[in-house]
Amino acid sequence: MKNGFDWKRFWCPRGGIFNLSDRGFLSDPEGEWGKYSNPDLVTFGRLAEFPCAVLLGEPGIGKSWTLQQEKAEVESSLAIGARLLSLDLRSFSTDIRLMESLFNSETFESWRKGDWMLHVFLDSLDECLLRIDNVAALLADELPKQPVERLRLRIACRTAPWPTILEKALTDLFGECHAYELVPLRRIDVKRAAEQSGIADPNAFLGRIDELDVSSLAIKPVTLKFLISTYLRDGDFPKDHLELYEKGCKTLCEESSDSRHGGGRRGRLNPDERLAVASRIAAVTQLCRRFAVYTGREADGVPSEDVFINDLAGGTERAVDEVTVSTDALWEVLDTGLFSSRGANRIGWAHQTYSEFLAARYCKRRKMPLQQIRPLIFHPSDHGRRLIPQLHEVAAWMAAMDAEILRVVATADPEALLGAAAASISDDQHLPNFIPSYFPAGAVCRETDSSSSGNQALTRRAF
Repeated sequence: MKNGFDWKRFWCPRGGIFNLSDRGFLSDPEGEWGKYSNPDLVTFGRLAEFPCAVLLGEPGIGKSWTLQQEKAEVESSLAIGARLLSLDLRSFSTDIRLMESLFNSETFESWRKGDWMLHVFLDSLDECLLRIDNVAALLADELPKQPVERLRLRIACRTAPWPTILEKALTDLFGECHAYELVPLRRIDVKRAAEQSGIADPNAFLGRIDELDVSSLAIKPVTLKFLISTYLRDGDFPKDHLELYEKGCKTLCEESSDSRHGGGRRGRLNPDERLAVASRIAAVTQLCRRFAVYTGREADGVPSEDVFINDLAGGTERAVDEVTVSTDALWEVLDTGLFSSRGANRIGWAHQTYSEFLAARYCKRRKMPLQQIRPLIFHPSDHGRRLIPQLHEVAAWMAAMDAEILRVVATADPEALLGAAAASISDDQHLPNFIPSYFPAGAVCRETDSSSSGNQALTRRAF
């Protein structure tokens, strides 16, 4: 698969909301209805109006490639006299060299003495932070000394490690610091990638994505690459939906940066260990109904709907071997493609399906018995007869992983089995006989099982 495609990408204000109503794909902001469902999304051209813009994105979202394309657009449309200075900060290992290449460079010196506009692109701040831990403070100290009224600054960084000290300094300096996140792909983008990767029938490829309800893996370049390579190799996706999500989430836990791989800076945890820690975070956020992980100072006040990062630490989780869940380990996991920003000092799930699948995975791998799971997913005010509505998908994933839970959920609240996880419920997982008559026509496809039991098998279909 190619490293990049001629996609048109969109940006959302950090902490803002974007709509994935096109069957899990980004509702096209340029489409007939997408302009109403995604009114806050902008192209990079809109960000060019701001004196200072921070460009964020989780690993694997395609941020660096997109920035290269956008930088070329800016350079080709510069006003007369204006110039562009671009630095990829991943290549710097000392603050002295950074000072020489930026503030002491010939371009910067000429601009400082002149009267023209300078556009500065600083990419990969997160990678620079791995080597120069004071780079945020350096920028915060040096930028106020410059004639910033003639400066257009663009800084790109992964979402989790973006330093608040630098954001505060930029806000004080420019009056406002606009932080935007790169959003997922549209259906048209995925189709284009399939075509350019050599898939003979891109519509069939998209049809399988819809049928298996794996759009959450298709809307990010790093997992789309996994789906395309699997489809090209095998002519289809694995029939085991659980395996597909397991591999997809593990792919998002892998280090996607070539430069970090080349420099041996892949983190302390391997993908299996990251997935184990992520599963703990998922279980807490889903089963305790928490919106995000708060990464700021506890003294500043932890939002009631969040979980404090330090409260997630402690003990171990089981991957291939035991992994200690330290605060450093949690930070490393939050800096993967599974997560995105929910505002300053708040990190949430990049897609709800990831957390729902991983929460169920956590309970399964912990071998939690039914009597322990039942009070977690059933509503206490209903004498435990109905599922908590917000946990329907978690319960469906649990049901796909455990036949005992499947029987309980199917009997008590069968509507829960119509969500994304339903494709994981195979035809040989027999459900109570009353279920086919419970659902309205067109909601599910009912197939009579040929076994001697005569039970009906519930199979999710895309209609």
